[in-house]
Parts: sequence; structure tokens; C-alpha cells
Amino acid sequence: MSPTAPRPLPLPSAAGDSTLTVHAEAEPANTTAPSTRPGPLAGRRGALALGLLFVVGALIYLPALRSPFLLDDYLHASMIDGTFPAPRGPFDLYNFVNDADRAVLIDRGMLPWWSHPKLVIRFFRPLSSALLWADHRLFGNAPFPLHLHSFAWWAAATLAVRALFRRQFSPRVALMATVIFALAPCHALPLAWLANREALVSLTFGALGLTAYAQWREARVPFEGALAAALFGLSLLGGEYGLSFGGFVLAFEIVRRRETILRRATGLLAFAVPTAAYLYARSARHFGAVGSGFYSDPFREPASFLRTAPRRLVTLLADAWLSLDTETLNSSTPAWALALGAVAFIALLVLPLRRTLAELDEAPRRAALWLLLGSVFALGPVLAVVPSPRLLGAGLLGTAPIVALILDRAWFHRVIEERRGQAELTGLVALLLGFLHLVHGPFTSFLVGRHFRQTAVDFAEHTAELEARLVDSSRAEVVVLRGISGAFFLPFALAHDGKLPARWRILAQTGHALALRRGPRTLDIIVPADQSLFPAGPGNLFRNVSDKLAVGDVFNVPGLRATVLELGKDGPRSVRFQFDRDLEDAPLTWMTERFDGFPEAIPPKQGFGMPFDP
Repeated sequence: MSPTAPRPLPLPSAAGDSTLTVHAEAEPANTTAPSTRPGPLAGRRGALALGLLFVVGALIYLPALRSPFLLDDYLHASMIDGTFPAPRGPFDLYNFVNDADRAVLIDRGMLPWWSHPKLVIRFFRPLSSALLWADHRLFGNAPFPLHLHSFAWWAAATLAVRALFRRQFSPRVALMATVIFALAPCHALPLAWLANREALVSLTFGALGLTAYAQWREARVPFEGALAAALFGLSLLGGEYGLSFGGFVLAFEIVRRRETILRRATGLLAFAVPTAAYLYARSARHFGAVGSGFYSDPFREPASFLRTAPRRLVTLLADAWLSLDTETLNSSTPAWALALGAVAFIALLVLPLRRTLAELDEAPRRAALWLLLGSVFALGPVLAVVPSPRLLGAGLLGTAPIVALILDRAWFHRVIEERRGQAELTGLVALLLGFLHLVHGPFTSFLVGRHFRQTAVDFAEHTAELEARLVDSSRAEVVVLRGISGAFFLPFALAHDGKLPARWRILAQTGHALALRRGPRTLDIIVPADQSLFPAGPGNLFRNVSDKLAVGDVFNVPGLRATVLELGKDGPRSVRFQFDRDLEDAPLTWMTERFDGFPEAIPPKQGFGMPFDP
């Protein structure tokens, strides 16, 4: 970089009411990529900073690492122990529901009566599945060693991302970006929820692949291109999160304007070839999701995907830039509030971002542009699921360095700017981003991890209390009169002596409900007019919003007949349940799910009603 002309540097005088002007060399900080050969002192400092980051990360994520099994973790343990109603192999742990075993799962009650008749939920994640299988075989069902394995993948992802940032930016920017990435709330759930480890596995190989890809395209080393393709392939075998890195590859080729179209197309092959192989295998074995409101598979249900994508995109961008938790923005947040907030934040960010990019040399400016653009493109594949910070690992590869560049310019600029106008706005935005990503983000990660650990601990304790009440859980025919969400995983947590409960029936998943006894074998459940017996839209894992029910619809499952009596705006608000035996018969064990456990739920006497609440 050529030196610039000296600029006046204002300094306060002793009197405080005027300035003294001296001349300083105006050298913008961190405008070039780092040297490829850092000195020994810089290397030791970098290693020390990295070690300190791992220690801080271990403390922040400690609650998550101490979590018992959570949600799908019980299903995976059941699959590996051989108690799951349908057989599963080492590479098939993410095969939850498919055409072959849907009927068995409904018969046993592992799927509720309202499930979509063609429901499919199965994901092509063979590498992550095999890692979980090996963990359980080595350590049994002890969760802590499995969490340590997940933490090792977090550390590997951090190292991979650090290598990418150090190649593109100065050491200080790379360090800040690495810290922002490593302590972001998006990692809390994958560390607390063993089943979500695939996000970290895909992220590690994807970041390594992206670094090799940039090296190949910038230095034109053929070996790096083959290495990038192999690493992208491993990322995809870890899970569909690997598709997000295609957004960065596409952005890289768009930003390189001087390249020919043929050269850009050739560059895309390093990602396109493994992706084509992955998608072919996924399609040939019928992986994906069908009939679920929680998932909107773009290949199997494109209309549903396109309908939900805009809202999900805005929510994920807000989560990434503001370091939000899972609950801040949800399906109840008005669309107008999301849109207004997005416009306001973009307007606030535009000027500081322009000023920051304008001072960068060509190489780091180009890197910042393709990473920023790629961070938006990378969200495309994860729009298939209800938005959550856990989906943002790949997207943060673009968000983190942009935030770091703005902070670096505002806090370490060699020229002290007068704090007014654009400089004042830039400083305020930097202060806001610094707080969000260096204070609020890590603290949120700790709180999210603690929340999920407490949720898992409570569930385990409540499960133990229920199991103590059941004389023989393997022979129990349990009827959950009103559940929340834990009731769906409860039978797998109750598995005893290698057996699940004989049958499991969930009648409603809702808040306040009224049970009316119509006869010896008949029970009506009614909810308020503005509610539904089961979640509507994105909250419904088992039925999508487009497959609506009608009054008079009948669902027959073994031992039970459900008839829709009345509809509300969100779904059925009154359903009649007719059993094949009297409700007081001994084989039936009645319970309900509340926030404080799974208490017994005795059906009301004939002609009477009884309310049930969370």
C-alpha cells in the first residue's frame, strides 16, 4: 500500500477550549491482509489468545456441556439400544419417520393421531449419525463424554474459521471475528443437544473447505481445488447444513468481476460436484421432510418453502446481527415489526459499513464483500426449518468479520476523528455492535445453555417420578390427556428392560383444555375458540398448515377413534375420542403434562367435566 499524505491530528490544549494541530502519518488500521509469516512474538500472542478463548468458551458453554439428554437424544439412545419400534443402523439415526414404518409408529402411539398421512421426517447425515453411534457404543448413555465430543467439534470449528479469517484479514480483525464467532449464541443448542451436533460437524469441514477454495481460486493451486471439493463433501455428509457453504462459493465468484464466465463456472465445480452427488443420494433414498409444519423441504414441498422463506430470512438475519436467543423473535412477532426493524437496522448500518469498506485495500475489501454477500446466501438452505440461532453457524462466517472490521476501524483507527456527523454515527454503531457481539452474545450463550440444561434436568427428574408410579412401564398403555412437547419424547425416556411402553396415546398438545365425559368410553376435549388441540402452522411438527381438517373428519388408530366436532381459526377446538374399552379399565394409565411434571389425570365421571392446564 502506498503511503498517504500527512493529515492534521487535533489534540486538546491544556486550556481545554482550543486544539493544537500536529501532523501524523494517516495510515488506516487493518486495511491489508496479514503477512503469511508472522513473527515468533505474534505467533505466541496468537496461541495465548486462542488458548484463552477456549477457556472462556468452556466456561460459557459449561451449562450446555453438563446437560442430560434432550429431545431427540432419547430417540437416538432408543435406536442404538434397539428399543425403537423400527430398526435403525449406524448411518440411519436421523431417520425418524418414513413410509415403511409410519404405520408402526402410529400404532404404538409414537406419532399422534393427527399426524399427516404421508408424514416423512428423515435426514441424510451419515457421518454425524456414525459419530453418535460410536459415542454410545464407547460410553453408553452417559451424556457428559458425548458432550465433550461435541465441544471438540466446536473447538475444531473455531480453529477452521480462524484459519479462514487470518487468510483474509489482519491479525487483529481475524482475532475479533474469531471471538465473535466462537462465543455466539448459535453454538449453545448444538452443544446442549447432542442430536444437533451435525451443525458443528458440517461447519468444521465447510469452513476448512471454504479456506481451501479461496486458496485455490486466488493462488490457482490445483491440489487446493480437489481438497476443497473433498472437504465440502465431508461437510455435506455431516448434514444438510453443508449446503450453506454454496452461498459463499457463489458470492466469491460474483465478487471476482475480472474473471471470465468460464473461469467462474469452473470455480463453482469444487462445490457443485460433491453437492450433486449428495443431492442424488438424498433423492434416491427418499430423504427429506413431507407433511410437517416445522420443516418445509424445498425439493419435496417447494410451495410451502417459498411461502415461509421471507419471514424466516428476516428473522435469521436479525438473530445473526443482534446476537438474539431463540425466544426473542418467534412466530408471534408481527410481520410488520420484523420488516420495520430490519429497515431501521439496515439504514443504521449502511454508512459505517461504507466508510469501513472504503478504507480497505482491494484484497480485504473483496474478501469482506464476498463474505458479507455469502452470509445472506448461506441462509437459503436453512430456511427449510423454523428459524433458530442454531442455524446460523455458517452465516456467521460473514457476519463476524464485518462486525470486526467496523469495530477495528472505530476503535483502533490511527487518525482520531472529530466526534460529529458520520464519525459520531460510526462510533455509536460500533459501540452497539461491540456490546451485542462481545457482551450480549456470550452472556446469551451462557443463559441459553443454562436454560436448556435446566429443561433437560427437569424432564429427567419428572420422568423418574412418573416411572416410579408405573408398576410396569413396559406393559403400560398410557393416555396423555393433554401434553406440551415433552410427552412425545417421554416413552423413549421411560424405556425399561429394553422395552418401550406397550402403547402411547396423546390426545391434545395445547394449553388450557376442558375434558367432558360423554359416556363410559367417550371423552370430548374442548379448547378456547382462539386455540387448537394441536399447534397450527410452523409449530406443528406432525402436520403442515396446508392440509387442513374439516368438521366430521375421523381418525382411526388402534384402540381409539377421534372425530373433529368443531373448528377454530387455528384448527380443531373440539374433538371426540371414543376408546375400545371403558376409560377406567386397568390397562389404561391416564396422565397429563404440566410444567412441574407428569401428574395423574383421572377422567371425569359421566356427565361431568374437568379442566386441565399446563
